[in-house]
Amino acid sequence: MVTQKTLDLPDAATGALALWKQIRGGRDLPKRSDFKPFEWREWVSDISIIELHEGANRFFVSLHGGRTQEAIGVNLHKRYMESCLDPDSQPLAFDPYHESVRTGLPTFSMLTPMLYPGVFRAFPRLVLPFTDDTPEGGPGRIDRFVTWIGSDSKQQYDLTALCAGQHLRQGQSAELSDRMGLTILAG
Repeated sequence: MVTQKTLDLPDAATGALALWKQIRGGRDLPKRSDFKPFEWREWVSDISIIELHEGANRFFVSLHGGRTQEAIGVNLHKRYMESCLDPDSQPLAFDPYHESVRTGLPTFSMLTPMLYPGVFRAFPRLVLPFTDDTPEGGPGRIDRFVTWIGSDSKQQYDLTALCAGQHLRQGQSAELSDRMGLTILAG
């Protein structure tokens, strides 16, 4: 389920979204050169910087926060996300990024990594887009994301529930959509 609305985010996500909006100012999107690590120090262990590349492998993790690595159980630092994910799980992983590129807005969703065979946890995820500020890219081209992932798992799912969800609507059944739906946040 993709909705566009404002919702109650976890406190840390609310703070990160407020900082993104402050950095953006009156523009449609903040520029990647506007990203100053010191300003994000409160969230540094919970954020990743994902670069959007051209080609088959598009999502390159240039920075992967330590708590995020612990929460999802894999270190993606300096790796393409596509190389680490099963093709069947890619829609759940990449839909928030695709919607952010399509709309130019942040997205909020639930990330569901498999921590152990048959055991999945749902973590809140906030995807914040930034534009390319190079002469060849231009201000309208999103080329990276700051992604916040909450370290407090909200829900455990078994393999049966998630596999059932893989057969409908690009990896989400109606039941899973309600639990892990993608929300496009109003600018």
